Amino acid sequence: MQQRDIIKDEIEQLGRALGKLIANFLGMKTEGKVSEAIKITNAELLSELDIDINKLVQLDEDELDGYIESINCNDLHLDQLANYLFEVGLYEKSVGGNSREWFESAMRLTEIVGNKSDTITFARIDLIKNIERELE
Repeated sequence: MQQRDIIKDEIEQLGRALGKLIANFLGMKTEGKVSEAIKITNAELLSELDIDINKLVQLDEDELDGYIESINCNDLHLDQLANYLFEVGLYEKSVGGNSREWFESAMRLTEIVGNKSDTITFARIDLIKNIERELE
């Protein structure tokens, strides 16, 4: 029981920190500082939450599933990460970078959360449609 409370607290703390990082990213993106926002967000995800976005993008589906389990992400966290990966993909597309790997990783995250969760959100459905459109 006590260990379950500790894990619950860790997951809630992860959610607060992730939400803050994504909000900061979106704020900088609105200001037109997308490249800087990505660098800062990736560095903060790694230093504060031990989430290596560049590693996450390189993993295949099975490795990604194991990686997600190791960092104790819930559905909301995965949705936030998938949205972030999608946003990075859009930026990469706008500068002629390799956007496909970012979109594919975002899609894999939505598939993982879809398989883990008993619920689906309209935001996730919308994200999946947007990712599919970008991958066409």
